[in-house]
Amino acid sequence: MESVSVTGALGEQPVVSFPSPLSAESIQSRVVIAGEGPVFTGRNFVEFEFAGYNGGSGQLIQQTSFDGTQAQSGAFGPGEVPNFCEALAGAKEGSRIVAIIPPDQAHSGEGVPELGVGAADAFIFVFDLKRVFLEKATGANVAPEAGLPTVVTTPDGVPGITIPNTAAPTELKVAQLIRGSGDLVEEGQLVTLHYSGFLWDSSEKFDSSWDSGQATQFEMQEGALIEGFLSAVIGQPVGSQVIAVIPPALGYGDAGAGSIPPGATLVFVIDILGTNN
Repeated sequence: MESVSVTGALGEQPVVSFPSPLSAESIQSRVVIAGEGPVFTGRNFVEFEFAGYNGGSGQLIQQTSFDGTQAQSGAFGPGEVPNFCEALAGAKEGSRIVAIIPPDQAHSGEGVPELGVGAADAFIFVFDLKRVFLEKATGANVAPEAGLPTVVTTPDGVPGITIPNTAAPTELKVAQLIRGSGDLVEEGQLVTLHYSGFLWDSSEKFDSSWDSGQATQFEMQEGALIEGFLSAVIGQPVGSQVIAVIPPALGYGDAGAGSIPPGATLVFVIDILGTNN
């Protein structure tokens, strides 16, 4: 890592130089500029900018603009190729990191011909870690509301529910399970969430972001989501976990959708992890 020079201010295009060919036996990374925000653990949704180089030739192969107009967002899971997860693990929001990723961890030793990357070429990447979203809801626990499903979560935050042996509510019910301390979600914002959806009648889970291991982002605007989901999230503070019982009229109505039958009452457990604007 000492042979890789990275200069320039955070948020500006980095100036990168290194002797080529350059590789390593394992992933190496160095914090060039240290941030002070939340730590990336490998389970966070992140927003970032990057410049990627072919370690074999020294050529720049991909980059964003570093002016905010091309910032990327997503999740880097353990075991993915390229293994950006390991390269960034432990870095804080607001940091600039440079990493050497050897061929087996960069492209499974197969190269990327369309980018001029050979099977023996490593990747050299510089990341500006602009945002690190929460892994799961965090804040003060709130006493459960009578008549609503009981929610139990695993240590990683994955929720499971027990439906009460009563008729489904006919009106929208929303309650906090964890009260976060962040900004309130506003209509029109892009919000990062983890969620699981269940059917009241059968307790069957029909959808969950937790199953993919990655949080997701939704626009909080009419037409993007069902009305009951929007009502459950808008106005809640970031960091909160809410449970929403959504009657058919505010869900998928008499038509249903996919595995959701017509006339279904839905139960969502939603972790609100951050907003982008």
